[in-house]
Amino acid sequence: MHTSQPLDALLSRRSQKLVQAPAPDAAQLTQILQAAACAPDHSALRAWRFALIEQADIAALADLAINATRQSGREITPEKEKNMRTWLAQVPLLIALAYKISHDNAKVPEIEQTLSMGAAVMNIQNAIHLLGFASYWSTGLGTYTDVVPEALGFDGLDYRFVGFLAVGTPITTAGPAQRPDVMSFTHVWKPTPARQ
Repeated sequence: MHTSQPLDALLSRRSQKLVQAPAPDAAQLTQILQAAACAPDHSALRAWRFALIEQADIAALADLAINATRQSGREITPEKEKNMRTWLAQVPLLIALAYKISHDNAKVPEIEQTLSMGAAVMNIQNAIHLLGFASYWSTGLGTYTDVVPEALGFDGLDYRFVGFLAVGTPITTAGPAQRPDVMSFTHVWKPTPARQ
């Protein structure tokens, strides 16, 4: 099978914070979320959970997130609040990201559950890119408060909330990302010779 074109497309993916309408349509969104289910999933836990926040409701989420962050004791300056609201006013879709924790699972420790969630989100981002849209993974918007995840249906006892994807059509054409030389963080392992 010839794979250079899909691989070239995959290698051109980059995060783009500034997106606008249109977002993927319902059929495209189903494909995008189906890509999450292709992630490695030890014991088929199917732990991935998503909540869709459409453009008409994003301002209400911003209000909730800003208030929850301030109530948690973290400062949001007026300038940061303005910038956040300006950014979100253009975003047509947010996907909230969480996974259901399999507590005390001797076979699948939580680190493996976390890795599966990360793989699922990456699959989503790749699918978004391959369909001609862009995404940006944000851990702002009250991700690390109790209030925001719970308001989205992810209580902190049973779910680990990992942020949001802002999804839409790129506002500007991004140039190629500056990627590191992969061999700078790769090595070939060789066994240590046995001592004589």
